[in-house]
Amino acid sequence: MYEVLTSQPPDLVAALYATWPHVAELLDELEAEQRPEARIRRLRHIGAFWYAQGGAAEVLTELGLHLAVRLRIAQGVVVSELLLAYGAAQEEQRTREWEARLVARAAELNGLHQIISAANSTLDLDTSLQTVVETVAQVVGVEVCSVFLYDKHRDELVLRATRGLNRAAIGQVVSQLGHGVTGWAAQLGQPVAVRDVWEESRFNVEPQLGEELFRSMLAVPIVLFSAERFQFSADKLQGVITVQTIGPREFLQEEISFVEVAAGELAFFIANAQLYQQTDERLHQKVRELTTLQQVSKIIAEQIGLRDVLTLITEKAVDLAQADRAAIFQMGDDGQLQLVASHGGNGDGVRDFIIQTVRDSRPLAVMNAFQDARFPDLAKVAERERFHSLFCMPLRARERTIGGICLYKHEPHLFDYEQVRLLSTFADEAAIAIENARLYDESQRALAVKSALLQEMHHRVRNNLQTISALLAMQLRRVEAGSQGAKALRESAARIQSIAAIHNLLSREDVGVTTVNAVCRQVVESAQATLVNCETPVHFAIMGDEVRVGSRDATVLALVVNELISNALAHGLAAEGGKVEIEATLDAGLVTVEIRDDGPIHPPPPRPPHSSGLGLQIIETLVQADLGGSFNLLRDDAAGWMRARVSFPQRMVDALGEDV
Repeated sequence: MYEVLTSQPPDLVAALYATWPHVAELLDELEAEQRPEARIRRLRHIGAFWYAQGGAAEVLTELGLHLAVRLRIAQGVVVSELLLAYGAAQEEQRTREWEARLVARAAELNGLHQIISAANSTLDLDTSLQTVVETVAQVVGVEVCSVFLYDKHRDELVLRATRGLNRAAIGQVVSQLGHGVTGWAAQLGQPVAVRDVWEESRFNVEPQLGEELFRSMLAVPIVLFSAERFQFSADKLQGVITVQTIGPREFLQEEISFVEVAAGELAFFIANAQLYQQTDERLHQKVRELTTLQQVSKIIAEQIGLRDVLTLITEKAVDLAQADRAAIFQMGDDGQLQLVASHGGNGDGVRDFIIQTVRDSRPLAVMNAFQDARFPDLAKVAERERFHSLFCMPLRARERTIGGICLYKHEPHLFDYEQVRLLSTFADEAAIAIENARLYDESQRALAVKSALLQEMHHRVRNNLQTISALLAMQLRRVEAGSQGAKALRESAARIQSIAAIHNLLSREDVGVTTVNAVCRQVVESAQATLVNCETPVHFAIMGDEVRVGSRDATVLALVVNELISNALAHGLAAEGGKVEIEATLDAGLVTVEIRDDGPIHPPPPRPPHSSGLGLQIIETLVQADLGGSFNLLRDDAAGWMRARVSFPQRMVDALGEDV
């Protein structure tokens, strides 16, 4: 191996001993080490330490040449080990720097992902802005991050989100363009970085924010660039994003670039949010219109009061169409219009001007009542009733025009398509309300006539039945009291009295409708008067549900109950009287009437009466043929009752055969 001669001064090691004590210690350890492998490790340690201390490679080479002489080792070996260790330390340092840069880039990408995700996940501007300031502060490693949005109408920047400053100041602190570092960046349209704000004359302290502790500041404008990206103008300014640190700091270009990218993403999000807000306002308007129309339709379906419904329609028309007044006119039988509802003012002066339009079923639009050549006399009405613009829409129902709805404006106004369509919908609702009220009035009149006729019919039938009952009573006095003929006459009179009682009841109740309990009470009262003997008292009890039945079923049921009570009095209770209970129930549309007596616990009559079975035959025929039901007669010795049960479907049919 060749030896290299050098001009290395003999006092190099001494100089190292004087300047780098730690290197001197390493050299002493190297000279004291005798093992070749250990010396190599010492040389590598010195090379790495040399790089770590910022030593030059050339000086390290000269040191190696000097050490080779002192250690009696080949110069190539010493120099190569030192330089290899030096280069390895250098590469390791570069690797760490690249790793740090990659970590920083990854953090920036993750931060941008969070910002974009926040922008895409919600259109709530304040929530997304707060996410942005939190993310930027974390990625850049600063204590404060804030966002100011530009208000184009007031030409000022308003604080909308912050991390590290007083959040109570959000929406309260404003900054003018060109004032302070924030306004300066907004005016320039470029980032402004200040190492120490206390040395910057443009910086203004805002006491409400509590930013006195922070020294450095970076302000980046939020700009929405179009195709002419680098032509900044105030109409593209969306706001400013700022970061601040406690100590003075030189912001790196990479940090500034990241904040610029975040500001660019934020600019698009702010623009979209503003467009959404405008669209959202229109959608809310549509929702209000649909909700109001639904409410109006619901009220029309639930209420019949015409005046209240029409007043509601005019009120909602004024509100949603942003008119000053609304009125509804109805056409009478004489062809004349009459004001039936209004909101926002009174007066029917336009009636004579719109009557022809309503008759022809055509909309009428008057933009300026004082300049419309079609109606030269309308100006006087407009001045008296204080309106400039007028729009009238005909009301149509069942292919005929029944009136019109009019909107008024105090100022000249052209009603647009949306307002015309909305007014058309209200016109349809008003027409439905008027037509429903008319049909309701007609039905009420028809119902009143029908009710009077039915009551009169029931009254006349009752009188005729009373006459027949009186004739039977007269005939009864001419026959022997205990004979079979007398018994038949009494039973027939009782049946007729039951039917008459039901017609008497129906003449006082709702049209063709009564209850099972009411029918039973009438039959019981008749039976007590004609069939019950005072020497053998019988106690009646009526219980159960208030089950409604039609007049036809009520008449048949009265005959059935009368026959069952007659049988109970004649067979089970003839000896010493007793108790009769009548109970009505309704289950799944099936009416059940049970007539029970405590005859089983009483002795039989002294002389078993002759029975033809006609009563049970009448009952079965009436129940099956007329009621469409079933009849059962049961003896319950355990409970001491004789039970007669009649079941039939509930049918709400009146005397004329119509459903009630």
